[in-house]
Amino acid sequence: MNPLKAFYGFSEKLPSFAGKSAAEQVALLQAWGANAVFGGYEQAGFIEAAHEAGLRVYAEFACFSGQHWWEEVPESRPITASGAPLEPVDWYYGVNPSQPEVRSRQLDALEKLLQDHDVDGVWLDFIRWPCRWEKAQPALVQTSFDAPTIAQFCSDTGIDAHDAEDILKQHMAAWADWKCQQITDWVRQARACVERVRPGTTLGLFGIPWRQDDHAGAIRTIIGQDFGALAASIDIFSPMTYHEMCSQSVSWIASVAEEVQRITAKPTCPIVQSVPETLPSAEYEAALHTALQSPAGAIIFTLEGALAGDHLAVTQRAFRP
Repeated sequence: MNPLKAFYGFSEKLPSFAGKSAAEQVALLQAWGANAVFGGYEQAGFIEAAHEAGLRVYAEFACFSGQHWWEEVPESRPITASGAPLEPVDWYYGVNPSQPEVRSRQLDALEKLLQDHDVDGVWLDFIRWPCRWEKAQPALVQTSFDAPTIAQFCSDTGIDAHDAEDILKQHMAAWADWKCQQITDWVRQARACVERVRPGTTLGLFGIPWRQDDHAGAIRTIIGQDFGALAASIDIFSPMTYHEMCSQSVSWIASVAEEVQRITAKPTCPIVQSVPETLPSAEYEAALHTALQSPAGAIIFTLEGALAGDHLAVTQRAFRP
């Protein structure tokens, strides 16, 4: 597969595409240098026009987040170590990824997406334990300590634990391993779904951009993403290296991508931010060029941001050198 030069967030509602046919929209995307887009697969005729022109169309699949889950399956709302329900952070409503009904229904939803749309790939997003991570110093909150989750942990591990205090003081390593296993097992089932419904479709993963030692190992203990184990099911990893949101330098993008690639031995295609639109063009250009050093390419978050102001000229220079 050629290195990705992909836009995240395509929509026919964006001003640049208003009044244009699907073929004209595809031609415009390719004129900007893209060989793939995330989105548009529900738009009549878009996938056909994209495939006719050689443009790949991918879907993002949000796994464990959303206010609707708290309303439809109250047991999915995570419980903190204090026994209190997790509060939302801005737009983010974290969901307990070990909750059986959520896990089952999300596999069904993934199957339906694959049945209904001729996508070239699906990237799993929000495939983690709860955390609003897009900050320099994110709140690292341990969840979930509801009775069914503790019971499942004890059953799976053979550990006798009664509450959060027991687990966090005496069994932290086992708890972290178990949390990672919950994510890894669901991803394995997602892989089986892809192979059953649409064999050969790419399965990607949007990863939290933390290295193994960042935040005292929180990529495993808080997030539950074991990249080495996930590599058995994932074709391509896309760490969400939003450097400005995370108050990091541009060079951090390469550091994260290189570590993920080393651990997984799988193609690693970082996704970099073009938003907020106030991001200086020079900094955006440096970030995009850094990401494109990855042999697997780069994804831009978002297309709308990439078209704003001077960013379009920057994007074209990077995607069409």
